[in-house]
Amino acid sequence: MLRRFLLPGLLFLVASLPIQAAETALDAISTDASLVIRLKNPKATIAKVADLADVVVPNSGDSIRNHPSKLGDMISNPTLAGVNMESDWWVAVYATGGEQEPDVVFIIPASDLKAMKEALGNDVKFTEYGKFGVYTTDADAATKTAARIKGEGKSIHTLADKDSSALFEGGDVSVFINVPQLAAAYKTDIDEFKDNVNEKIENAPQGLPGGSFDPQQMSEIVQKVLGFLTQGLSDTQSCTVAATISKEGLNFEDLVKLKAGTPTDKLLARSAPSPLANLSALPSGYLGYFGLSWDMSDFTKLSEWLLGAGATGVKPEAAKTVESTLKEMAKLKFGSIATAFGLGDMDEGAVRSVTMTEVDNPAKMRELTLKTMKAMGTVENQGIKQTFTVKPDAEKYGKNSADVVSVKTEFNEDDNPFVAALMGRVNAAMFGPDGMTTRVVYLKDRVVQMLGGGKQAMNDVLASLDKKPADTAKSPAQQTRGKLGAKSNLLVLWDIPGTVAKIAAIVVESQTVPIPVDPDAIKELQSKPSYTGLSAATEPQGLRVKTVVPVEQMQAVAKIVKFLQEAGLGGGQAEEDTEEN
Repeated sequence: MLRRFLLPGLLFLVASLPIQAAETALDAISTDASLVIRLKNPKATIAKVADLADVVVPNSGDSIRNHPSKLGDMISNPTLAGVNMESDWWVAVYATGGEQEPDVVFIIPASDLKAMKEALGNDVKFTEYGKFGVYTTDADAATKTAARIKGEGKSIHTLADKDSSALFEGGDVSVFINVPQLAAAYKTDIDEFKDNVNEKIENAPQGLPGGSFDPQQMSEIVQKVLGFLTQGLSDTQSCTVAATISKEGLNFEDLVKLKAGTPTDKLLARSAPSPLANLSALPSGYLGYFGLSWDMSDFTKLSEWLLGAGATGVKPEAAKTVESTLKEMAKLKFGSIATAFGLGDMDEGAVRSVTMTEVDNPAKMRELTLKTMKAMGTVENQGIKQTFTVKPDAEKYGKNSADVVSVKTEFNEDDNPFVAALMGRVNAAMFGPDGMTTRVVYLKDRVVQMLGGGKQAMNDVLASLDKKPADTAKSPAQQTRGKLGAKSNLLVLWDIPGTVAKIAAIVVESQTVPIPVDPDAIKELQSKPSYTGLSAATEPQGLRVKTVVPVEQMQAVAKIVKFLQEAGLGGGQAEEDTEEN
């Protein structure tokens, strides 16, 4: 009876273990290694890269397929003699810190170990390890590897948990980083960097014109930020990065694992990932989208520090009012924040942005916001004068009303008339002749803010709130978002080449900077919207980051590069290289 249950259990256990080839390769790498790189089936991976290149630029993949020696150069074996191209390659890196170059050990599967050894030459320390050729040019690294192969010490795979191992095995190219070892190796460099930053702040000028820069207060802020980063580094156990390649584009996934119960682990645990539903309610067609769901109390103190260090030109009584309203604002319960950014026409200002903020008491938030804006009044700093104007309930949108907040910026022409005139034109091009204008509507459970675009832009935003999620599911932004996971703490969608093309069109149209380019040719650079996406989500003892680069983004970038080359604005060397190849 016992055998009937024991045998299937053992078979299931054996089937669930990692493949032996991967485990054997990692067994040759000790826990002294800083990181491990794995290239999955190089022959297949090269084919994937070449296929993707063909989709981005037709017929460009052949240069990748026909030059495998470039991959051989990376493993010190240009001819790839004796190398098995269909089994995974491994590289271990041992960092010692300082100015010393890291030691590198290659663990390469062989089709002919003798041919591989002969191709590497006498300067390389070569060891046969099963079907692998293990080699390095460094004596210390060779000694460590030999000891590990004999069973001394522990293999680096003992540092990877189940999730990290699965991610590492799943990528076409993967990296496992032994963070504690790397931090220890470069501890001196890290400490010197911190000391240099603090020294520069302490030696900063005490009295900058038009303001009250406080080096001591700024030093406190930097110390807090550096302390947070240092603590995070100390609390991190490992970081795994995996890249996958297909004709649809590139996908990257990073997993940072933390030591249980550490301050950073507790900090991340306070903020669970969210569906970020407000992102789906934003209008389509914008250049970029941003979503954030976090414990907002973490930002309150930082806001107070930044106010104290950077509020130059603000009257003392106004600074006190802003500080008190920030403390009151911290008592509100905020949910997720979703923002969209775009560029419009020149008449009303090019900048467009809409922000939706979930909050438990929009009426209280309105009261505090109006109080802050009215307190600011007029601010002058280093020849720049900003005037804040607030008009409550200035516009009607159905049953809702909007407060209109405008910030008019003026530049002093006494010091440099040319610069002042140029900055004035740039400011007008960005925000329109009336300055930066924001419309704010306070709804039942959220606040909607629209910068630029006039009343029509706010009408479009409010209309988008009535759309069902299914109505926007097929938009390019939502297609990329669908590949980033259902929940996240941070989400960014950005049409990078679309932004570049739009900015170029605005610059040419405004003639702010004279560029000898045909405006119609610039307009042709604007492709159909597509989005590079990034998401970050907390999980037990970890943080997972995903990045998606669709092939459409790559095609649009290639289009811009080609335009620059043909216009003689860059890429000449690239053309020469292509001819040589």
